Amino acid sequence: MKMVKQKPKKIDIKRLMSLCKPDALLLFFATIALVISSLANMAAPLFFGRVIDVALNPNHTMAQVNEQVLILFLIFVAGAIGATFRAWLFTLVGIRVVCRIRRQLFSAIMQQEIAFFDTTRTGDLTNRLSSDTGVVQNAVTVNISMLLRYLFQIFGSLIIMFKLSPSLTGVLFAAVPVVAIGATQYGKFVMGIQKKFQDELAAAGTTAEECISSVRTVRSFTGESKACATYGKDINKSYVQGRKLAASSGAFQGLVGIVAQGAVTLVLWYGAKLLFQGNITVGTLTSFMLYTMNVAMAFAFLSSLYGDFMKAVGASISIFNLMDRVPEVTNEGGEKIQPFPCQVDFKNVSFTYPSRPDTKVLKDITFSMKPGSVVALVGPSGGGKSTIVNLIERFYVPDTGNIMLGGVNMAGLDPQWFRKNISMVSQEPVLFACSIKDNITYGTDATDEEIEDAARQSNAHEFITTFEEGYDTLVGERGVRLSGGQKQRVAIARALIMNPSILLLDEATSALDAESEHLVKEAIDRAMEGRTVLVIAHRLSTVRNASEVIVINKGEVAERGTHEELINKGGVYKKLVLRQLSAGTLTTKADININAADDDIDTIDEDFELDDDSQEMKS
Repeated sequence: MKMVKQKPKKIDIKRLMSLCKPDALLLFFATIALVISSLANMAAPLFFGRVIDVALNPNHTMAQVNEQVLILFLIFVAGAIGATFRAWLFTLVGIRVVCRIRRQLFSAIMQQEIAFFDTTRTGDLTNRLSSDTGVVQNAVTVNISMLLRYLFQIFGSLIIMFKLSPSLTGVLFAAVPVVAIGATQYGKFVMGIQKKFQDELAAAGTTAEECISSVRTVRSFTGESKACATYGKDINKSYVQGRKLAASSGAFQGLVGIVAQGAVTLVLWYGAKLLFQGNITVGTLTSFMLYTMNVAMAFAFLSSLYGDFMKAVGASISIFNLMDRVPEVTNEGGEKIQPFPCQVDFKNVSFTYPSRPDTKVLKDITFSMKPGSVVALVGPSGGGKSTIVNLIERFYVPDTGNIMLGGVNMAGLDPQWFRKNISMVSQEPVLFACSIKDNITYGTDATDEEIEDAARQSNAHEFITTFEEGYDTLVGERGVRLSGGQKQRVAIARALIMNPSILLLDEATSALDAESEHLVKEAIDRAMEGRTVLVIAHRLSTVRNASEVIVINKGEVAERGTHEELINKGGVYKKLVLRQLSAGTLTTKADININAADDDIDTIDEDFELDDDSQEMKS
């Protein structure tokens, strides 16, 4: 079931600004503060010039000078108060916006189908959450403040300047078109470069995340130098893009500086000429020059801001693409059946992983799991057993065929609902970097008594109580502070506390030592009681007690039946068992691994027989 590709939404400054809508009230008050500070900045040069004119005029007294100075001081105080509230509110909005973006982006990422994560690297996603959102934060808040401030500064100053001297103002206008055109071209250029820069930075972040999270593997293979070289290569790619950004920024700032300073120089020359002609006073010329400096700086900053906005648009493309992406497998919504049905039926199911479109993993699979039954999947590695478990969890959807739960197609059921009734214990349990208690209750809220009961059922309570902090013991990243057997038992407790109707076991004991395997096997046997169970088995003891054994070979059902029926049949299943028997002297049921064999056994010594009582190899 594939969804039709949606047309990407337009991503521009307008959409970037829409992120601020929930904070419109705060922005309103911030804008009022900005207007106050801007008005003070515009009035200051005018009164500065009046102080000079009053001071130079012999007809005025010192009291009049003091009056003008006091007015100028009060203007500065008002501007400072306005600037304080402006900076506080705009910065606050920025923090709120970036927090909201990160929440929405993380939520969008978590809603994606599992196939999306098969083809998207973790470091790339975490970089979007951290680096890219930081770039956007400045654009939609602090830069808005600066944009409005400089616009006020330009238009307000120009109005006052026009009243002071229309001819001088006309001279200044000559520089405007050059700066405006340059800013537009610069913004378009840096938008593309910024996106490439963020992409390369994300790739470097991915490399770092992989190496750090797998540092034990890196260390055991003395791969530190290789890891550093790979990361350095990725960083160099981002450096190439950053170098382009730096060069373009420098060139643009230089151009704007030349034009702006040239305009100031031209205004100063023309103003001096008017002063000699007696058309303006010294105070007026002083005020005009201060306004000229304000306008020139405002234009320089505005042109730079346009480039910053374009950088933010470039960085936001990946963010919005993730937020707009509609998952191909829905994660919520649908029908709920009461009471929860415990029968699962595969009907002619075929499946290909989206990340490997040329390799068909399952081919026309059909079988049923009756309520209360134990179905064991056996067969060579890579045959498709774990894929069946993934399909039951609806991590993926089949290419063809249907998976039914209680006679209803799972595609129409609410995934949140049925996953609360299905628990899975995988071969490599994943624990979170929190306490044992929090790991056990990850899928549900539970009392201390329920937590302890689940831990006892999973044979975890005894080792947990040996820790100084007991159930509050932190397990470390991915459970690194616990042994393999301990992690597995905590994972089983996490599954049991959900009280699942259907239990999925994916080779849950294959990677454990003998003692840990015994404890985990006891816990699994207890967990299977009274539940519908699908187990990917590699130990004969589990398979012997199964209601049905299904042999999966090259994505197809090769054989099915009980253990005894398949042994008597003398097909693939018996070959798998005998192949393990012939590998060494295996005398106990727990020793017999029936999954490790290859499926391409052409010849086998038919004199070997399986003794159901002793499980010994005879010849």
